[in-house]
Amino acid sequence: MQSFLSDTAVVLMAYAAMGLLGLLALNLSFLSPVANVMNEFSYTDIYYHVLQESGASDTSQVITLVDMTRLRKRGKIADVLEQIEEFSPKVVGVDIVFEGLMEDSASDERLRRLAQQYKDNVVYSYRMLNFIDPETGYAEDVHSFFVDEGIEVMEGFTDFDRTLYGGMKRHLSLRRPCRYEERQSLIGKVLDVYTDGQIDLGSQTDIAINFCPVKFRVVPYDSVAFCQEQITNHIVLLGATHELTDMHYTPLGKIAGIELLAYSMQTLLEHRQVVALPGWLTAIVAFFISLLSWMGLRRYDAFAKRQKSELLTFFLTTIFVKGILIFFWMALLIWIGFIIFSYWHLSINLGWGLASIAFLAGANEFCDLCKKLFNL
Repeated sequence: MQSFLSDTAVVLMAYAAMGLLGLLALNLSFLSPVANVMNEFSYTDIYYHVLQESGASDTSQVITLVDMTRLRKRGKIADVLEQIEEFSPKVVGVDIVFEGLMEDSASDERLRRLAQQYKDNVVYSYRMLNFIDPETGYAEDVHSFFVDEGIEVMEGFTDFDRTLYGGMKRHLSLRRPCRYEERQSLIGKVLDVYTDGQIDLGSQTDIAINFCPVKFRVVPYDSVAFCQEQITNHIVLLGATHELTDMHYTPLGKIAGIELLAYSMQTLLEHRQVVALPGWLTAIVAFFISLLSWMGLRRYDAFAKRQKSELLTFFLTTIFVKGILIFFWMALLIWIGFIIFSYWHLSINLGWGLASIAFLAGANEFCDLCKKLFNL
């Protein structure tokens, strides 16, 4: 019992030291880069990278992307949309906002006609601007010209978080307020049509995207006529896959906004949203990782000191050998976390537990000093 209490005291002291450094990193301006790294890092990024490197990725049988990166003229976009509709997709999501009228009035008229003709299975995107606060939401919304003219179509916003081109994208919104009114995203609208209203998004406003690698078939805009199998009864997302202004950092690297939409839809369709372990459970897991690590180190030291050869004892207790053992122990813990994530999509933040290992030796020395000072 006394040994367990002693081990617990060492772990708590290690956490105290680590917590102090964490507070300093968060509150001292010159350490703000450290704080940013702490906030941005997630162990799921490691897991996604391992899965990506393994090449174990499936091809989506539901979602097809039509790449419009090199297509700028509205008349040509109307042609492609009409070609897609000829193959009877279940639903089309258009990740393009047709702002204002153009000089080519004939092309604008074609878009108006198509918007009316295919209003039951085409969802258009719009943007929300000037975020005020969580309750009010955004102050403005920008729609395609035919919506402003009163043509009734299905719409959904495609905005990402407010730091549009900064930070790692791990979540996408399903609902957001605009002028106090709750709006639905293009993701939710498309899935509502695809599942005939059977998908239950509940009251959640954001989803944690599961980036387990999936290949989405990408059809060039000028090859739609040859890809009927990839379009019929599919979700077809129409947008740019190589537009520099619409690229975002994710755990898989830099990908297009339309791919983020596809990953979000795939996450919801397969019911594999990433679930983060609650904070209090994370704290318990981190504590036991630290406790097991320290108990293991103590027993290893006892084993090394029992060796008959002084040279072998010296070798086994060197920092080099201990460092190798700690490295493999940490790798094992990360691998266990990876297995849990792969099977149950449960994300466990191992950061505090693994980081505390670096403070254990110093915490033990401090506890020994306290024992001597207070005759414990």
